Amino acid sequence: MMEQSKYLKNVSASSDFLKKWHPNAPDICIVLGSGLSNAIPNISEMKSIHFSDIPGFKAANVAGHAGDLRVDDIEVQLPNGTHKKRQIAFLRGRNHGYEGNNAGEVVHNVRSMISWGVKGIILTNAAGCLNTNWELGRMMIISDHINSTGMSPLNGEFGEGFGARFVDMTSCYTQSWQKQFADTANALGHKIYDGVYFGVMGSQYETPAEIRMMQTMGAHSVGMSTVLEAIAARQLGAKIAGISCLTNYGAGLKHQTLDHSDVMDMGSLFSQDMANIVLKTAVALEV
Repeated sequence: MMEQSKYLKNVSASSDFLKKWHPNAPDICIVLGSGLSNAIPNISEMKSIHFSDIPGFKAANVAGHAGDLRVDDIEVQLPNGTHKKRQIAFLRGRNHGYEGNNAGEVVHNVRSMISWGVKGIILTNAAGCLNTNWELGRMMIISDHINSTGMSPLNGEFGEGFGARFVDMTSCYTQSWQKQFADTANALGHKIYDGVYFGVMGSQYETPAEIRMMQTMGAHSVGMSTVLEAIAARQLGAKIAGISCLTNYGAGLKHQTLDHSDVMDMGSLFSQDMANIVLKTAVALEV
């Protein structure tokens, strides 16, 4: 029997710790991206633990990422008027490749969630919009992605022990979940788009030439996260949804300069609407 890699042992240490900290893992985990960490109602009152206190986790170092795990029963009123409750885990923040993390470190938290017992992952992010006919502040359901980070969580020891090495990505994002997000947004009267997310390393924003290339390749939004986490979750057989908050237009599309604080401000401005749609959908999803 092949000995476990150091990386696999680290993920196992995280999930073993979480099973003791909170024995009954929630079915759903929501990864809260830039500007969204404080948008969930009563999140400060939930059972919580800092990333730095979980073996194998790394502290979040990017503005807008709180860096803790929270768990609570979430009760919502669905668009049809009925009330429903579900326990949900929230990862407030994530690790990015542009911080110097390798692919395994980027997806460590998501892998630990699924190893803990989570069956479905909702990945949220702030993203640049590549379609000038779309309104900023709206949500885009990720129907597919293009991984241009130059990294994969399936390479080397990072891919060992979590499932097939060669993972089919034909339907990475769960189609029934995409439909449920769209139905919830429409029922609540919110415009929502769907499209292809272009994942880049960062941390610089894109040049106008790069934005034109992405448009030519069929992308509708661009960001510095999500794609590696989706690949890792797919390998482990979890259901996946990806949701982008469109915070700015890509470079050269509207001739504005881009700044991370502006991205966070726009994300915060519309975060309540996004949180409402995400929570009402998450509570009702089938896993």
